[in-house]
Amino acid sequence: MSSNNVSLAAGDIIVDISTGDVGLLLFRYDVLADIYEDDDIRIWAWDILWAGPSTNDRNRRSPYTESGLVNLIIAGVFVHHRS
Repeated sequence: MSSNNVSLAAGDIIVDISTGDVGLLLFRYDVLADIYEDDDIRIWAWDILWAGPSTNDRNRRSPYTESGLVNLIIAGVFVHHRS
């Protein structure tokens, strides 16, 4: 699977195959929005709500950069289910 085949959207589900945890993609945001006003500099990230056996109060919500998340899906670490 190439990164061109991975299209993420709010409401999508990801599953961590090593832990069995399930994540819900809540929203996408620009990490640098408050630092740079230049539209050419963007680093996109996703806020994810997790549930499952390895989830607790400290890691229930966590951010992932979009590129990192896509790479984890391509590598087979996470399974992506479109909403």
